[in-house]
Amino acid sequence: MKKVILSGFFALCSFGMFAQADAKNLPSKAKSFIEQHFSSNTVEIKENSNWQIWEDEKYEVKLANGVELDFDEDGNIIEIESQDNTVIPIEALPSKIISYLEKNYADVQVIGWEKQKKEQEIELANGIELEFDGQGNFRKID
Repeated sequence: MKKVILSGFFALCSFGMFAQADAKNLPSKAKSFIEQHFSSNTVEIKENSNWQIWEDEKYEVKLANGVELDFDEDGNIIEIESQDNTVIPIEALPSKIISYLEKNYADVQVIGWEKQKKEQEIELANGIELEFDGQGNFRKID
């Protein structure tokens, strides 16, 4: 327990130092999401205010473990993408999707999630892609 508390303390301190240097404009909602699910991995936070193609992706966060997070301008998570099949913590996903995965794919790890306006997609480590509607209701295997 002592190690967990100590690790959490150092993670939050390192995130705070990094955030002050590179993410002063990152919304508090995005900061809270990162601290809750990925606090010990922050590497680079970049504001994409001049992107024309991906207008909804305002902030991009690259983590040391190879995971990339994209946030909209309000700090809402819109994509979690894994490099090298790094496992994404299931707790970082919407609760309805977590329930579906626990019931139907309990032994399979998630390596990608994306939310678009009317749908969400999950990529599993075994190569299966699942499609959900905007509210997290299962649609189909893609």
